[in-house]
Amino acid sequence: MSVKHKLLAWALALLQGLALAQVSAPTASPVLAENIEDQAADAMFWGDWDELERLFAAARSDMRRAREGNLAVCSFGVGVNRDYSDESLAYHDARVAGTLDWVRRRPDLPLAHAVHLKALVALAWFHRGRGFAKTVSEQRFADFRASLNEALAYAKANAAVMTRDNYHVPALLSVMLGLNVDAERQLEVARRNMRKDASDECLYRVALASLLPKWGGDPRQMEAWIRESMRGQPEAVALTRYARLYSEASAADYAQGLFENSLARWPLMRDGLRAILKESPDSRYWKGRLAYFACMVKDREVAVPALEAIEANPEFDAWGDTGQRNYQACKRWALQS
Repeated sequence: MSVKHKLLAWALALLQGLALAQVSAPTASPVLAENIEDQAADAMFWGDWDELERLFAAARSDMRRAREGNLAVCSFGVGVNRDYSDESLAYHDARVAGTLDWVRRRPDLPLAHAVHLKALVALAWFHRGRGFAKTVSEQRFADFRASLNEALAYAKANAAVMTRDNYHVPALLSVMLGLNVDAERQLEVARRNMRKDASDECLYRVALASLLPKWGGDPRQMEAWIRESMRGQPEAVALTRYARLYSEASAADYAQGLFENSLARWPLMRDGLRAILKESPDSRYWKGRLAYFACMVKDREVAVPALEAIEANPEFDAWGDTGQRNYQACKRWALQS
């Protein structure tokens, strides 16, 4: 065999070996938290209860975080609780009927009961609508309260099964919120149902809604709740919880008045955001969030490198309701001489 043919044979053997190695090499399974929110929302929308059960079981066992730092079990909850208030009454009636059928088939499954409770709550909020109270008719309020009371009665009647898991709590808190139950009682319900695992942070985030000013919440209650979520955690975890929860409070209500109207403290917020970015260094959202809050408190020393880290690829969702405008204003202020 000529040298040329030997080299060709060697090259072919090498390529075959590489191909076999690529086929046989173990590949890391995708992080479930990256896409489970949309999968859960789709399963809920179409009434695919078997798929919903499969996703929930997978989320409970996969504790890897998404690039943005979310846990799969928290993102699953966001997907199932996606707002469908713009859908028709027929849609909500179908969801109530479908979930009730699932409960009848799986009476010992806590998830089935929790999802049926969620469907009842979604129907109630459909009746009310999302407008200010003065825009809601008496009939709509009557239907709203009737549906909430039906949901509350269901929760009480099926508590023995539902409380084996904590997944029913978000829907139950929504019932209590609609019935004007005070925030402390809502938080006590959340505390009683906390599980001693990493998914606890989901409930801390869910219960935060009850403490927002638009629902009559008090900044001191919110501060106490956020500090409670940090208690007993390693320093990095405690800081990230502080930043995540106050970031959500800003997005949901406080907006750019976070540091003026709540008890949030910039040094803790700054360190928490940096801890999140250490955990999720490729997150465009949290890079933008650090710059956004730094501009909010006029901390140029933090804002300038944070803006440079974003480069020319900002994620405007990180910048509040008027994202692009806020981003441009921040750049003008931070980079002026």
